[in-house]
Amino acid sequence: MLGKEIRSNRLKNKKSGRMLGVMIDHPICHGVLPGIEDIDKRLKQIVEGRPDVITMHKGIAMKCYSKFADSGIPFLLKCSSFSPYQKNYDVMVSDVEEAIQLGADGVSVGVILGGDRQPEMLHNLGLISKQAQIYGMPLVAHIYPRGEYIKNELTVKNVSYAVRVAAELGVDIAKIHYTGTKETFRPVIASTPCKVVIAGGKVGNEIKDLFQMTRDAIDVGAFGIAYGRAVWQYQDPAKMIKALKLIIHEDASVKEAMKYLNLK
Repeated sequence: MLGKEIRSNRLKNKKSGRMLGVMIDHPICHGVLPGIEDIDKRLKQIVEGRPDVITMHKGIAMKCYSKFADSGIPFLLKCSSFSPYQKNYDVMVSDVEEAIQLGADGVSVGVILGGDRQPEMLHNLGLISKQAQIYGMPLVAHIYPRGEYIKNELTVKNVSYAVRVAAELGVDIAKIHYTGTKETFRPVIASTPCKVVIAGGKVGNEIKDLFQMTRDAIDVGAFGIAYGRAVWQYQDPAKMIKALKLIIHEDASVKEAMKYLNLK
């Protein structure tokens, strides 16, 4: 479908064909975290860094991102959320039609696998996948095997299951946690026909670790990243985005990205 192809191309860098996404959908899930108390200020800094796409909820799109409508940076509308009180259940809070009304270039939805609410969330994913196909909207699934029946969400078996479930239900891009090594992540990439981006939430506090994870994931075939706290909790979010761009779009080394931030 032409519309979907046009929108999908907006989500990736023309040179590398990869995606650097920034997430600002955290408050409903985790509370108002340090770094995004003043969302207008942080959004301005994120936009200055020129990521390929930003993911947000509808209220932030309407009240805050409208100021940056001329930035040319596409956004994904987050259509679901869990909460600090029901961490294993993503409830639908929006849909594809609302995303189109807001001018979004795609939609994203969360799915938690391995728990009692998995059937309901798979049902919702299937429905929004159908909507996205009808309207030509790219669909991203934040899909994590961390329900109450999962002992270790980072095993190859569990993460491969997650990305394959995403593909089976028509998802274009699956957002997952990195499994820890190239050797364990390579079979995850091989197990799905959809694109895969990694989340940043599970990485250690060291920036070098973040850059190494990014480099390793890209090396074995990841489509890109979708980071939140790692970007906007850094003292200079725009500069962090630009450092990550070096790795993702310029194929720079970890050392080169560290040097850009004046770090060893």
